[in-house]
Amino acid sequence: MASTLKVLGSLWALLFTLSGLLVHSQNLSWREFVKQHHLSTNWAFSKYKCNDLMRERGIPKDKNYHIFIYTFWHRIVHICMRNWRDHHRNIYIWVPYPFKILKCIRKNSKSSYKDYKSYSYIEFHCSMNGFVDGIEDTRLLEDIST
Repeated sequence: MASTLKVLGSLWALLFTLSGLLVHSQNLSWREFVKQHHLSTNWAFSKYKCNDLMRERGIPKDKNYHIFIYTFWHRIVHICMRNWRDHHRNIYIWVPYPFKILKCIRKNSKSSYKDYKSYSYIEFHCSMNGFVDGIEDTRLLEDIST
């Protein structure tokens, strides 16, 4: 009986550890998405500059452009939710309201970026774990570049 309890206890501990790793890995793509694409509303939108953001956030320089979204982070969290406990999984969703976005387009020098600000509709990808993990497409509503 004692050996059975030891085995069950060990198995239970292993399952608990693995479930913790699973939860952490599910949030990893979400955290990375927020780190690379979210702009806090604590600053004025006009103060954000591409050259600074690309350097500070360590965005890979192998792309010709990068998109930042200026909004409250909880608006992005709820994009993949169908209801309060169910998430869309592995699908693309056009959000029905526009976001302020800052699109950083690489200049010819490859070390600096041009700022392009707009209100745009965004198509997001909901990952297998039900959280936004990418931007698939944008549709311009209004140009607000200065």
